[in-house]
Amino acid sequence: MAPATTERALVLVKAFPQPSQKYEETVCCAGITPAGQFVRLYPVRYRRLKAEQRFNRWDVIEYEAIAPANDRRPESRHVDEESIRIVQTAAQLSEASRVGLWANHVSESQAALKESNAALGTSLGVIKPDEGSLRFRARKLAADSPEARQIAADFKQVSLIDSEALTLLQVEYEFAYRFTCAGAKHDMKIHDWEVQAAFLAYKRRYGPTALETLKSEYQEKIPARNLHFVMGTMAAHPKTFIIIGLLRSGVDPQEVERQASLL
Repeated sequence: MAPATTERALVLVKAFPQPSQKYEETVCCAGITPAGQFVRLYPVRYRRLKAEQRFNRWDVIEYEAIAPANDRRPESRHVDEESIRIVQTAAQLSEASRVGLWANHVSESQAALKESNAALGTSLGVIKPDEGSLRFRARKLAADSPEARQIAADFKQVSLIDSEALTLLQVEYEFAYRFTCAGAKHDMKIHDWEVQAAFLAYKRRYGPTALETLKSEYQEKIPARNLHFVMGTMAAHPKTFIIIGLLRSGVDPQEVERQASLL
């Protein structure tokens, strides 16, 4: 086994928790190093981290990790959870600095990202949907559907591993975007912690109008803030990209990149 190395990364994505037979409930995290390299961090059992380790998006964290032997994706890192340390919080990093780390890593299209995957094994990247093309949609998951029953069964199996079973996170909807990128049509689910957390928060705050409020946010307000998608593949499907996170900012990434090229 290769020796562990110490790295730092700006956290771009915290995906929705998933049950795992091996690691209990895990959160897939993606970030970018100061050198501009994308990294995928796992297993991160986020709700079991110590309070001082519970990082947020846009925090810079330090950790010890190895390149896992059973995951051929070059960005993947097997993290020692005990080593996770927050070294800089989001509040300490300007918006322009955050955007500057990923601005020059935006692929020309989804097709270009897939070409990089075929040639280099690239499994993380960023794309920009065409302006005006986004359509946000929500699909209700029936409580008695095979999909919902499978999720419940997975969590039940996980709870048998540890007597201190984690609270079941109930997922009522799946959310997706229809959009075009460089003219090509796409319809993709959003595999992001944030959209599910937002819906749960809206339910508490707005009650029966929560879904309509969420649709307004993701259809109108978020796309107006230079929306980009963080794309990633899964270990079981290393050639198929899904949306794992949303990047948006009041700072235009193209302007940040232009300014950087002038320095």
